[in-house]
Amino acid sequence: MSAAAPPYRTDHAAWAPRIAQLLLRQPGHRLSADDAVRVADLMQVRWLQAGTRFIEQGDRAHDHTILMLLYGEVTVEKAPLHQGDSLVVSVARAGQLFGEMGVLLDAPRSASCVAYTDVMLAVLHRESLDRLVREHPATAARLVLGIASRLAEHLRDTSDKLSAMSRLVSAMHPAIKAQMLGPKSGFSPSQLDDPQPPQ
Repeated sequence: MSAAAPPYRTDHAAWAPRIAQLLLRQPGHRLSADDAVRVADLMQVRWLQAGTRFIEQGDRAHDHTILMLLYGEVTVEKAPLHQGDSLVVSVARAGQLFGEMGVLLDAPRSASCVAYTDVMLAVLHRESLDRLVREHPATAARLVLGIASRLAEHLRDTSDKLSAMSRLVSAMHPAIKAQMLGPKSGFSPSQLDDPQPPQ
């Protein structure tokens, strides 16, 4: 049974201006308008039906592509230790990039991505990125610097959240300790003290 025909135009010429526009809206981007057009010309357009899982967490044999959502919504899902049910951690909308960390670092995919609605994606293959490096190294450098800046911002956000969680746990520690030392807890205070270094 063949897949349904996409209800949208999938030819590159129809989407190239939209691709360039979204590239220039990326957080931390360093691209000029000419750069954006150059990168857009190297990207292919791909339509996916709702429910399609197009990135799999932990995949080491991925196809080395950076994808940008042009239309529709995508759920980003994570499974703890690659086991059990995935949890939706965010819903991506037009302009979101996927897979850039895996391509730049040649690393396994860090999350799964599923088309929540029918979606249109722009795809930049590793071979096209290599061609950009050869033919327009300054554009490639600005593209990669923008992606690196975005990844660094995500890392900073994650670090801030971990610090906030650590402060919360520290503030709750006395209450947790008191609860565990209730009349029927079976705990002794010495079990909750910080371990002493060996003499």
